[in-house]
Amino acid sequence: MPINAKALIEQDGEKHTASVVDVSLNGAHLKSSASLKQDSTLSLSIIFDELSPPIKMFAKVVYCNGENYGVECLEIDIDSMLQLRSMLTLHNNDPETIHRESQALWERNSQEPE
Repeated sequence: MPINAKALIEQDGEKHTASVVDVSLNGAHLKSSASLKQDSTLSLSIIFDELSPPIKMFAKVVYCNGENYGVECLEIDIDSMLQLRSMLTLHNNDPETIHRESQALWERNSQEPE
């Protein structure tokens, strides 16, 4: 879903800012002057407005092209997932797709490595 939000990226002890171009339950498209490496991991906080708490996730950089980065959500807490799901549902005409994506994300995050 295309949005107008800001993000804070934390990686290797450094903090960077980014614009969120697009977001889904599976990840986000970010625009940032940070030098992020493909396949690296980071902590991402998406800030929609001053009134809502940030959506926090642990993510992996899966795409790099100039200042454009695609990140895949690896882990997200339940509060952030519910907040993101609510935000996406408000701006999407297909709530069933949101439900399927959130169910798959929840199942993926619920599996504990043995």
